[in-house]
Amino acid sequence: MKEWLLVLLLLGLAFSDARTALEADKADDTANGGEDYSEERVDVARVENSEERTNPCSDKECKRGEICILDSKLTPKCVCIPTCVTPDPSDDRFQVCSKRNITYHSECALDRDHCLCRRQQKGCSIPGATKIRLDYYGPCQQLTPCYERELKEFPVRMREWLYVIMQQLAQRAEIPDYLELLEEARHEANHSHAVIWKFCDLDVDPQDRFVTRRELQYTIQSLKAMEHCLLPFLDKCDIDSDSQITLWEWGRCLGIDEAKIIDECKAIRRAAKRQED
Repeated sequence: MKEWLLVLLLLGLAFSDARTALEADKADDTANGGEDYSEERVDVARVENSEERTNPCSDKECKRGEICILDSKLTPKCVCIPTCVTPDPSDDRFQVCSKRNITYHSECALDRDHCLCRRQQKGCSIPGATKIRLDYYGPCQQLTPCYERELKEFPVRMREWLYVIMQQLAQRAEIPDYLELLEEARHEANHSHAVIWKFCDLDVDPQDRFVTRRELQYTIQSLKAMEHCLLPFLDKCDIDSDSQITLWEWGRCLGIDEAKIIDECKAIRRAAKRQED
């Protein structure tokens, strides 16, 4: 029971943080996304403290695993992160697993290794590799298979999760017009309103009624190690195997009656905009 509650909590956090993480993911190889390495930028301190000057690194975009420093002529340049500070390397709360099944002490360490390998510099842990990508948060482990019975039960669990998440966010007033949404979802056995709401919440960039693997990436990375049926379930939802899930595929996969798979995204976003204003 405790394990189920932990997964539920993580699912809620992963879904609610996915929008922010997506922006960092877009910066994967065009700008420095993922973690804050500002503590390493000691080389530009004298420029930042000058009232007459602006920091040349402010407009310099670095790739993942890089930071900006100034050379002797105060010219900004990107270099691989010199070192990553981890409070306790043995604490698996900071550890991450790469797609090559290698555990790193932190996401910073993974990004640094990515930079070193991409640049073919000394210190790269996998000579010849050009990309080191995050697979999931936590140390690498032998993931248990998702059996057919579990996969069949997953949509029911997912619907219940989404409804509970909606309740939690509603209590924190993070869902506009949440009372109406909750009331509608409460009287439905399949919680179709919660299912539609979450699709709209995931469909963020662009808002095109398609949820791509990139839009789902943070959710997968956060939960893959704890919810072994998540990835097979998402694969099953992508009926035409085009690496994106439509609203109809999402609703159908979660067992929603076709008549209730209604595009409510515009209304949900209008309500969100009213709340912001």
